[in-house]
Amino acid sequence: MQHAVYVYDICHVVIDNLQFMMGHEQLSTDRIAAQDYIVGAFRKFATDSSCHVTLVIHPRKEDDDKELQTASIFGSAKASQEADNVLILQDRKLVTGPGKRYLQVSKNRFDGDVGVFPLEFNKTSLTFSIPPKSKARLKKIKDDNGLVVKKPSSGKKGAVPQNSDTCFQPDSSKPSG
Repeated sequence: MQHAVYVYDICHVVIDNLQFMMGHEQLSTDRIAAQDYIVGAFRKFATDSSCHVTLVIHPRKEDDDKELQTASIFGSAKASQEADNVLILQDRKLVTGPGKRYLQVSKNRFDGDVGVFPLEFNKTSLTFSIPPKSKARLKKIKDDNGLVVKKPSSGKKGAVPQNSDTCFQPDSSKPSG
């Protein structure tokens, strides 16, 4: 990778995925230690070469009815601690239809802005993109005490405090489209 950064002026490396790269030969405790070492090595490489590294890590097995969170990342907490940004691809299965997919920014080291971006799969281009109807502006929401809150969705009452400084919610005061 260092050679590619130097010779070809590469500024972004994508590793898809960490578990496949590591193989299946190691025992579970050795796998966690090996994963921590690899994550540390990628972090050092990214810092030393001013190159962004995107590392795909599949989640551990979770209940289907629960959303994934940063703690769902397979292995130890080192991967999420070392990361500048943590993005989680959520796929909520629905009984009545295809489900809802969205990209959740759960960690943003540099400015703290986190949020959720709805995704729609386009079968023609085989890509995910933001649905046309979801192009509403996003805004930061805080309650009277200055705490960041999540706008309650249908079926939930009250605001849910967030662990980060900022939460994006659609700005319903602006027309979409």
